[in-house]
Amino acid sequence: MTEHPASVANLLRRGVATLRAAGIEDPELEAEVLLRHALGLTRAHLFARLPADVDEGGESRYRECLRRRLMRVPVAYITGHREFYDLDLAVAPGVLIPRPETEHVVETVLRLGRQMLEGGRPVTCVDAGTGSGAIALAIARHLPAARVLATDQSEAALAMAGFNAKRLRLAGRITFLLGDLLQPLMEPVDIIAANLPYIPTATIDGLQPEVRDHEPRMALDGGSDGLRVIARLLGQAPRHLRDEGAIVLEIGHDQAAALEHEAAGLLPGAAVTFEPDLAGFPRVAVVQV
Repeated sequence: MTEHPASVANLLRRGVATLRAAGIEDPELEAEVLLRHALGLTRAHLFARLPADVDEGGESRYRECLRRRLMRVPVAYITGHREFYDLDLAVAPGVLIPRPETEHVVETVLRLGRQMLEGGRPVTCVDAGTGSGAIALAIARHLPAARVLATDQSEAALAMAGFNAKRLRLAGRITFLLGDLLQPLMEPVDIIAANLPYIPTATIDGLQPEVRDHEPRMALDGGSDGLRVIARLLGQAPRHLRDEGAIVLEIGHDQAAALEHEAAGLLPGAAVTFEPDLAGFPRVAVVQV
C-alpha cells in the first residue's frame, strides 16, 4: 500500500481512495472503521494520532481488511461487531447482520410493553428467530420488568446470541430456546417480535453482493412472495399468544397489503396497523388479537 512507515492519515487517505475506486458506498466511513479495527483504536484516538506512524503489523492488518472488503465481505463480518440500538453486538458469518430498520421493531415492542405494564399486566416477550439476539437484547436492556425469551432453529445463531448476552451482562434476563419460531415455547407470551426473512426468492440474486454472497440465505429468503416464514409464524401464534397480545413484525416496504391479507386469513378479527420507517414506508406490522 505504502512505503513503511506510513502515517495514520496516509493510510486512511489511501484506504478511502481504494474503496472509492472499487465503488464501495461510504468509502470515508468504511475506511475509518476498518483502520480503527486494524489499529485497535477508538474514533477519538484515531484522529488524535493522524500524524503518527503506523508499525508494519498495523499496516499489514489494515491491508488485509481492505483486501477482504474489496471481495465484498461486509464490514461487520470483518470487524466482528455491529452497533444496534445502543448495543455493541458481536456478529459473524452465518448470522444475519442487524439493520437500522429493525430498531423500529424494538421501539414498537417497548411502547406496547410499557403500555401493558402501566395497565398492571405482566409482560412476556419472545424474539422469534433471534439471530444475533439484537431484538431480544434491546428489549431486555430497556424493558427490565418484562420476561424475555428468544428462539432460533440455528444452533450457531443461538450461540452468538448467548455470547452477546454474556458480553452485555444480560444473560440472566433472556431464556434462549432452540427450535422453529414459536414451537419451543412452553408458556404463553404477550408480545411476539420478529425480523424474519421477507425478501422474495426471485429478487435475492439482484441484491448487493455483500448481502447475496455473504449473509445466510435462510435469514433472507421469504419464499415466492416474501411472506412464507411470516405466514408460518402467524399460523403458530394463536397457540402461544395471550388474549389482547400483539405480534410485531418487520416487513418489506411494499408488503403491507399482502401482510394484512395473510393476517386476516390466519387470525380472523385481528387488527393490523403499520409503523413507518424514516423514509415513510410501512416497515413494522403490528397485529393485535
